[in-house]
Amino acid sequence: MKRHYKYPEFFDFGVGSMWGSKYMELSDNLLRYAKLNPEFGRFNENQAIINDLEKAMREAEEKLASLAANPVPDPEEPEDLPGIRAERPDGPRRISMTIPKDYHDRFMGSILARGAGCTLGAGLEFQSVYDMESWAKYFDREYPLTDYWERIKGPFHSRYIVGVSNELCRGQMDCIPVDDDTAYTLIGLLTLEENGPGFTKQQMADTWLRHFPLQAENGSWGCFWGERKMVQNLLSGVPAEQAGYLNNPNVQSVAAWTRADAWGYAAAGWPEKAAELAYKDSSINHRRNGVYAAMFFAATIAVSFAVDDPVEAMKIGLTEIPKNCEFAQAARWALDIAPQVKDFRDGAKAVREKYPGMFEGHAINCGLFVILGVCIGKKDVTKTIGETVAMGMDNDCTGATSGSIVGAVVGKKNVPEHWYKPFNNRMRVYFKEQPDYIDLDDLGHRFEVQAKKLYNGSN
Repeated sequence: MKRHYKYPEFFDFGVGSMWGSKYMELSDNLLRYAKLNPEFGRFNENQAIINDLEKAMREAEEKLASLAANPVPDPEEPEDLPGIRAERPDGPRRISMTIPKDYHDRFMGSILARGAGCTLGAGLEFQSVYDMESWAKYFDREYPLTDYWERIKGPFHSRYIVGVSNELCRGQMDCIPVDDDTAYTLIGLLTLEENGPGFTKQQMADTWLRHFPLQAENGSWGCFWGERKMVQNLLSGVPAEQAGYLNNPNVQSVAAWTRADAWGYAAAGWPEKAAELAYKDSSINHRRNGVYAAMFFAATIAVSFAVDDPVEAMKIGLTEIPKNCEFAQAARWALDIAPQVKDFRDGAKAVREKYPGMFEGHAINCGLFVILGVCIGKKDVTKTIGETVAMGMDNDCTGATSGSIVGAVVGKKNVPEHWYKPFNNRMRVYFKEQPDYIDLDDLGHRFEVQAKKLYNGSN
């Protein structure tokens, strides 16, 4: 089936930043007029127009949601696991018959590089390429960065229940700073520890509700986009089978594959099983390419524990998703052009031109930045996360996942110490019924226990 990723010009976000859309400008004009007219004595007329506008917007939202909930059937983009597996290309399915002997070193390389990429990207998340480079030049920093930011905007803004933005800076951090992308790795582990790999959607939902605080008293959120919608629905009593989709326009977002690391760690060397676990997790609140991207990255991270080339790991990861789905086609395109993509500028330009107008937190465009960043950096952790983050969009997610892949391939011994020494071997979390800090070695041992259970066939 030929797919058309051409968006109405009304929603064109442009090349620079997600905040440049015509829709945003129109919304801003409406808001300003609505606030201006009462000052001219036109309150009643103004209120009537606003009431009509709200009604029209809610009707449009309902119609658009109905379209999204009832997509045109596409045999090349199935949504059930057997259907997905039937559309896969040939692949190894399983590389290791036992847990890799160097599991702990590779896990530590992955989690440390993941923490580094996430922290580096979170400093100027969703900023345009121009703005990030200008910020670095202002402080006379090399760009792409080869170390953490020393100054960021809004240094004392609240972050994820317990943190502030300044903790993302060199000299200010004393752990992997709090972030939803690192929190998702822990929630995946807790899901396995509490329910085993045969967990159901309801069991997964119960684990989220048991541990995941939605919002702090200071207004700071614990999760965003589709995850927030899911938790809000669950708290409202919506059954787990429907909670992920109800009032959720984020079903093909980047978020599902930011949860994929846990499944790659638990099924290290076993890409088919990692993809299966990622499917069970992501399909609760994502569809189609949002799910395929999560399966791809889970499989890729699993493979990264068993090979010595991160690009090879990604190619094997692609064998676990439908060969003709949009994500797979896009990933193959990225791998094909990678030899001509010399740096972050080339990568950012190529992806934005291929998918103009696509939401800048989409599973596809952000996923392509990871692929291109890994191809540019190869086994060099600093270059991989630096180039990936420099491409922009949702770059704490992209930096984290590119770090996961290359870190698992090279192991802790090949992650430059300046990236992980400030972490003091611990990660800050904000979960209920969990300590404030998680020891990273202990986290690795806990994942290793789950991996051994999986290989031994324990449920």
